[in-house]
Amino acid sequence: MSELATLHPYDPAFVIRFVAAVKGDLTASELLPDAPAWAEREIARVRLGYARAGAGSEAGANAVSYGLARMLGAVEPVYFVPGLGFTHLEAKIDRGIGMLLRPPSRLFGEAGLETIAARAMPIRLDASGGGIMGGAFMPPAQLPRFRDLLEQRLDRLARRMAEAELDAPAFLGVLLEASAYAAERGLGLYEAADVIVPGVAASEPPSLRLVAPDRKRLQRDLRRRLEAASRPPKEPGFLARMLGRGVAVPRADDPEDGRRWRGNNDVTPPPEPAPERPDAMGESRE
Repeated sequence: MSELATLHPYDPAFVIRFVAAVKGDLTASELLPDAPAWAEREIARVRLGYARAGAGSEAGANAVSYGLARMLGAVEPVYFVPGLGFTHLEAKIDRGIGMLLRPPSRLFGEAGLETIAARAMPIRLDASGGGIMGGAFMPPAQLPRFRDLLEQRLDRLARRMAEAELDAPAFLGVLLEASAYAAERGLGLYEAADVIVPGVAASEPPSLRLVAPDRKRLQRDLRRRLEAASRPPKEPGFLARMLGRGVAVPRADDPEDGRRWRGNNDVTPPPEPAPERPDAMGESRE
């Protein structure tokens, strides 16, 4: 799975225009009038992939999904989340995020790309490190829910990110900033891999606005809260252990404790009652 993941705010109308440019119905300079020469080079590469995607080529389809992320990088901020795109977030941190995600084939299909080309796109970023590609997206209608989910689960997400050896305050800060930016403007978010290589100028779209994880971008109170949540629990001292103090006892209703048995889990139906024998019925009458 590529570590150089990025999140890109997107306007569905821009995706429609991008697909039109790939199909030749719109010029690259019309799509991106502020950087026509750069747009021409990028769209030319995408069209080569588009030709292969028409035959069902996954690599060709990835070139199309990757091209969209490149173009978005020239018109919207790019949120750099190495090792923590939507695919990583769902797989490593919180499975519930997946309920808000959609496969890229849906985004491109609704924008006018042929079905065979759209369906060749993987539903998430490649777990084997497949290189340049686009991945899952979150529609504009889901961004308020995503923002609420982050805020409601902030402490738990911070702990799990720390367990995954990530800088939890910095990464959560980027996710909060990206979700707020998109939600306030009615935009969606789209993940991609290897769109930007930090320090390599040739990888940067024109007018790039790159937002990288940085604790200093957080408000002081939020930063302290996330730093406290991401610290490992303090081990009780010798005397506390001897007296039984400081030892957490899980409650019966604690959903985080999967080791507790909460009742009869056997769902096997009871056996059917055996039919009464005729001689037994005769005896009962007597």
